[in-house]
Amino acid sequence: MKRPKIIGITANLDKPQAKERLTELVRLLEQHGIRVLLERPRTMPLRRIAGKADMLVVLGGDGTILRVARELEGAPTPILGINLGYLGFLTSVRSDELEVVTNTILRGAYNLSSRHTLQATLWRSGRRLETHHALNDAVISRVASSRVVRLRVSIDDEWLTEYVCDGIICATATGSTAYSLSAGGPILLPSARACVLTPICPHVLSNRSLITDEQTVLRCRVTSAAGELLFTVDGQVQRPMQVGDEMEVRADSRVVRLVTPEGHEYFDVLRQKLKWSGSNV
Repeated sequence: MKRPKIIGITANLDKPQAKERLTELVRLLEQHGIRVLLERPRTMPLRRIAGKADMLVVLGGDGTILRVARELEGAPTPILGINLGYLGFLTSVRSDELEVVTNTILRGAYNLSSRHTLQATLWRSGRRLETHHALNDAVISRVASSRVVRLRVSIDDEWLTEYVCDGIICATATGSTAYSLSAGGPILLPSARACVLTPICPHVLSNRSLITDEQTVLRCRVTSAAGELLFTVDGQVQRPMQVGDEMEVRADSRVVRLVTPEGHEYFDVLRQKLKWSGSNV
């Protein structure tokens, strides 16, 4: 791949060691003659950096990557995630690998993984309230103290079923290893142009996840709820819902490009994060 000449950097400074790793990264890049653009919300916002940089390095966790993907608004700038947290599928590079990975990237020894996104729209009384773009998932969920909800789900205007559950997750292939996985959903390869529909704690044991293709339009209507509900996109956007509201989910044209350094193949990351050892223990 092409050796980057201009690299933008954003960091979640609330993370442990963020300032130290940021200083280290800037030093490493400048030693190699790379022009560095640091995110400064007022004078150098991410969207502006994306128009100038060949690559964007994100220091943080998966949540930071999701925030960055949203703020880039579809800009094609490749993103390299450095994990300063714990479980990270999007930020697959450990912080202690920073120097090695920097040298690898600057040799051009990396690949780009194109991640497809979803468009999630909240409807009320036949009126579109808002639309958001999801790299991971769009979710309807109850708050902790609420009772179960009833969700009428249709696919391409054909009724599927009515779930009695705690909520529902519409996840991308990328998001299949996030909330959907913890709710019992399957793992999809990142390249899959599909959506995973996973009910949260369904009250009928035969209710299972459903995988749809990229042409499908999913609609989830709230038919009954005894408490508060939330419409959430990538854990970044939260809006209250009420009975009669509908979440519409369809494939989006936006693509997020993630940088995969040499030696960080997807299945290696999957085995590491899920602790798959190959043993029978």
